[in-house]
Amino acid sequence: MNCSCGSELQLVRIEEGDDGQSFIRYSCPGCALEFGIEATCDEASPFFNGPVWTDEAQHYLDRMPPYLKPLVCKEVEDYAGSKNIRLLSTGLITEAKNQGTVSWHPEAETRLSRVPGPVRAMARVELERTALDRGLPEVTVALMEELKARYFGMAGKGS
Repeated sequence: MNCSCGSELQLVRIEEGDDGQSFIRYSCPGCALEFGIEATCDEASPFFNGPVWTDEAQHYLDRMPPYLKPLVCKEVEDYAGSKNIRLLSTGLITEAKNQGTVSWHPEAETRLSRVPGPVRAMARVELERTALDRGLPEVTVALMEELKARYFGMAGKGS
């Protein structure tokens, strides 16, 4: 990608946010322009030709034992390729390990069963999507309460 001054833009950092968004920072060596793009991994994928790891995901990989890192990289890159995702995050590492699924804590499943039918399917999708975005292997009551507070402004014990 080129800047309006004609220089090729340099990728500086890719930071992950807690909300599943990534912040991609670019700079231009020619005119010193700096800018960033905030997007989900899916939305940001078209900006990259091949797989690119976020800074947090790269740090996670760098802390792995040397014999394990290439196996995890291949598993995640293969999974991301099947989903046409080129920006690889820590959440995608867990999603690849779980092959795109999350489990449900029994208490969370019970609570979901008490949600009115027309809303239940949407709630399930949003809870699973949020868990996957955060790299969580399971939907828990705590996650349910957090999302309920965020979307409806109502969270409390036993609700």
